[in-house]
Amino acid sequence: MNGLTKEYVIDFFSKKLSFFGNTPAAVGWSASGQRQRYECILKLLHLEEQSVLDFGCGKGDFYGFLKEKGINAEYTGMDINQKLIETASRNFPEAEFMTLDIDADEIPGTYDYIILCGVFNLNVQGVKESISGYLEKLFRHTSKTLLFNCLGSHSKIKDINLIYLDPENLAAAAKKITDSTAIYHDLIEGDIFLLLNKS
Repeated sequence: MNGLTKEYVIDFFSKKLSFFGNTPAAVGWSASGQRQRYECILKLLHLEEQSVLDFGCGKGDFYGFLKEKGINAEYTGMDINQKLIETASRNFPEAEFMTLDIDADEIPGTYDYIILCGVFNLNVQGVKESISGYLEKLFRHTSKTLLFNCLGSHSKIKDINLIYLDPENLAAAAKKITDSTAIYHDLIEGDIFLLLNKS
């Protein structure tokens, strides 16, 4: 994504945060929709005692969910939006959060699991073309699995402001990164969960 697009995305969510406050709506979710996706992640990945990178972590809600579930994971949250990261750090001062631009900054370290939940849902210029490159870059920093959740083109209800990806195209792009992949588009109506595995 180019600089103007990133500025737009940052401003978009900063305004949502200002308007909705410390709620799931600040990052574009309903409370039930957010929780449903988090529950699916736990069905697909065993995160207990694992290192987890929550890329595009927003306000750190996934960390709060893990904490509520009693799951002890070595958690790191990253997001391009400084205001969201500041909110996350206030919400969960014991967790590690950092502001990071994947195009400009080096991702520090390697993690057992990397999770991207709804990160590239906003319909902005260049995002569709950038996703496979971002997945490839992030995949180099996982030792086990990268999980990518997005909206699918099979969704019965569509919003012009959001992006919907084709499961077959996404699966083909993933196969160029690793031979070990799995894709689920029946866990939540209209959603895709893609797993890219190291082995």
